[in-house]
Amino acid sequence: MSERKDFIRAIQGAVEGTPYVVTETDSGFDVTLDIVDAKWFGLYHKEGLHRVHTQHVEVPGDGTYSITDDSRTVEWLAGVPTISGSVERTRGRVVEVSSEKVWALGEDLRPGMVVDYRFDSREGRALVRSAAESLGLKLQRGGAEKIGLYFALVGGAGALLTLIVLAVLSQL
Repeated sequence: MSERKDFIRAIQGAVEGTPYVVTETDSGFDVTLDIVDAKWFGLYHKEGLHRVHTQHVEVPGDGTYSITDDSRTVEWLAGVPTISGSVERTRGRVVEVSSEKVWALGEDLRPGMVVDYRFDSREGRALVRSAAESLGLKLQRGGAEKIGLYFALVGGAGALLTLIVLAVLSQL
């Protein structure tokens, strides 16, 4: 239990002064962009942030930890005469990188940068890994990542078997 508390304290120190927030969970903690914080909300809203990226960190207490990325996208449109929306969620090892730069005329009719935004989901994972390395913890794959690799291996083996069967049948 002390290992988990030390890890949480280390990550809280690492995210201080950044737009990330650490939330303790039953099995460890989550690291998420703090879009509710007023000092960051204006930037995110202005930049059109529709994605929330969270790293779910599990700390079993055996000197290891796992990270499961959780990316949620919410898009909604409201106007006359329609209202529509969509929700998307991706879990496992997720890498999202985006940037946006928009120039427009200001109130003084001079061109200026209105939007200059960059997002890289790997930043949160790097904060977690850095804090874990300082405590000597070892990274292991999360459950969603293990399941994805299992299905990839089974699918690859099935494709290989199909090719072999087709090659044998073509020789008959």
